[in-house]
Amino acid sequence: MNPGLLDTPWTKFVAAFFSPPNDISVTGNGAVRRVIAQAEAAWSATPPSPFVLPVSASSWTYWYVICPDREQRLWVRDLIQAYVGSWIAFSGQPVPDDSDMPLDQAVRTLTGPQGCSYRLLAPRDAKVEANVRQGLVRMTHSLTVRPHRTINLVQPLGRLIGDFWDSCASGAEAKTEEILNVLEMDHRLARANKLFLRLQYLATFEHWDRLEQFEELPDLIRLDRPVLASDALARLAMTRLPDTASLTDFVQSTSAYGCLLGSATKIRSAAGAQYYAYWSLSSGESAEVVTARLLESGWLDQVTARRDLAALLSVPSAVARTPVGEPDLAELRLALDGGRLDAAIEILARATPSATLLPVLLELVTKTLSSNSIQLLQQWREQLVDSDIRHIVSSRLTPSGYQVDIAAEPLAETLKAAFAAGISVTDRARTTDELRVQAVPRLMQAGVLQEVVDVARPLSRSLDPSFLPDLIELLLDMERDLFLAAGDVPGIQDLRLTIVEAWALGDESGDRHRANRLLDLVARALTTGVSASLFDELVDSLRAGWTPFLTDADMSLSLELIEVLVATRPDSAVELPTFATQILSRIGPHNARRINAVLLETAKMLAADFGLELAIPAKPDGQAPTTILQVRPPEGCFVAIYSLVESAANRAATIVQRWYPETRVEIFTDKVASTALRSAAKQADLLVIADKAAAHAATDALKKARGRKPIHYALGKGSASLVEAVLSGFEAIFGGKAP
Repeated sequence: MNPGLLDTPWTKFVAAFFSPPNDISVTGNGAVRRVIAQAEAAWSATPPSPFVLPVSASSWTYWYVICPDREQRLWVRDLIQAYVGSWIAFSGQPVPDDSDMPLDQAVRTLTGPQGCSYRLLAPRDAKVEANVRQGLVRMTHSLTVRPHRTINLVQPLGRLIGDFWDSCASGAEAKTEEILNVLEMDHRLARANKLFLRLQYLATFEHWDRLEQFEELPDLIRLDRPVLASDALARLAMTRLPDTASLTDFVQSTSAYGCLLGSATKIRSAAGAQYYAYWSLSSGESAEVVTARLLESGWLDQVTARRDLAALLSVPSAVARTPVGEPDLAELRLALDGGRLDAAIEILARATPSATLLPVLLELVTKTLSSNSIQLLQQWREQLVDSDIRHIVSSRLTPSGYQVDIAAEPLAETLKAAFAAGISVTDRARTTDELRVQAVPRLMQAGVLQEVVDVARPLSRSLDPSFLPDLIELLLDMERDLFLAAGDVPGIQDLRLTIVEAWALGDESGDRHRANRLLDLVARALTTGVSASLFDELVDSLRAGWTPFLTDADMSLSLELIEVLVATRPDSAVELPTFATQILSRIGPHNARRINAVLLETAKMLAADFGLELAIPAKPDGQAPTTILQVRPPEGCFVAIYSLVESAANRAATIVQRWYPETRVEIFTDKVASTALRSAAKQADLLVIADKAAAHAATDALKKARGRKPIHYALGKGSASLVEAVLSGFEAIFGGKAP
């Protein structure tokens, strides 16, 4: 036998399993070797299949049925009952996870915490033992020819895309890329849409070099793009423009892109607004007109944040923009050819209404959905003879008529009407989908966001409970998209508090996906900063709505929420201990064994922070369960943890060092690249990043310094997710099989 084979996880397992107290020897026993060969084939299959191995101890015969995946346990339990259930006393319960028997420890070392096993005791009767053995042989054959079938549910495409945008908003780069990879394999999406999503990912996480080297970039520039894709290209163009750029510099730098954003209603980022301003000015439009458009659309502050643009634009004033005189149609054609839609609308506003120019106006209305274009269309309708324009309007406007109708009404009123009594489910869904599309440009306008909040708050209190989840999902999407576009704009905190209140007081669905989205929203609100009174109000709302999640299955979500709240609690806030106690006091001897060891350790540390002590048995010397310690890193292993939530990082480091005293753990919380951060990235054996709680600059520096070495990402902001990422890293680097 090749000596190298002795070091494989399977050979180590066989050596440990067929050692005392198991009296069965592998040597010289052909029947046992055949059983082991069958078991090895099952273990090596993709995915691994359950297998059966014998044990003889103290003159009793046992059979272990080992499941590499816990999801197989119910299927295997039923097979055991079917094939040998009448010959043995079988409880149907797997071997306990904390069993300290050597054979059980050998099984756990092989399968890890994701596996389990059944231990079957055969009666001490030769005939019955033979029947049990024959039944297990038939069961093994069944396991081979009829493998375990898993149900792979295809997620709704809208949910996947929504999760993609949620991950973008929370800064979870690794999760976003994971979702993107799934979407790029989905046959339901066209190739162009997959390109647009890839573009959004690269732009959101500012991978500008990768985007410039993207083979399909020329296609993206030429394609008829959605608004978000055009804005992403504008962001790329603006990153390559010098900090102080003249109009000539802009034209030379962006010659390959053209007019990406022809209307202020198409702006979706500060960089996009700056591109729009530069393009308009370089096309000969006056600074006063461009300034007025940006002020009206709500993007002026983001544009004048660039000093070179602030110098080019005029100071906003109450300049009347009432056009006078008939326009030059050549000027109109020039604006249309250049893609300057807002300029074309202003030119048409000086023209005498005519059926000849009406199709041009209708096209501008549908492309921009701007208030100026819609108001102009209404004026033309009043002045033109109805019979002359009816066929033109019906043929050109019908496909987009619903969008125009919604754009013509105040956003808050449309929101209220969408949830009015008597409206059909189909009409409500149609209206809310359109509100999502139009939300960002309209919420950026002065006063509109506050109007929406003023309508949403009483609406959520009076709405039929069956409709409330739809309203909450719509508001969550609005907040997310607005934050992605413009960050923490004035009024967005009021929207966040309204959403939390609506969810807490009326949503009793227990929807975990929505609760996770709410947690991300709360984290954004708290990162921005709130007063002690608002913090306490937020905690009260969360406590009121958290009842459906006071379960063992939701312990991970609950602890993550507590850690987010702890990290941002104002000194004079007083409500958090009550909420934390409500969650932590649920843990005791009755359920501690059912809770993941990492979560349990996190809960114990959090409880100590609140002056609580969990009534659960402690492990000797603070050691982790055997299932955690199955992989041991070498002495002196250097683990680097990066997270902006310092308290969570400290807890994670404490847990890892307590369980693995031979490791060296350092945490980093820099918001910018530093020498220590770069050095850690180069030297660490394992680097863990909480990308939902990280700064772009520091993360980019870590990736660059890390080079080709792998990086492991935490799924959340809390210490439990950091520790899980460390354990996953240990398994991947030092273990036999990746989890």
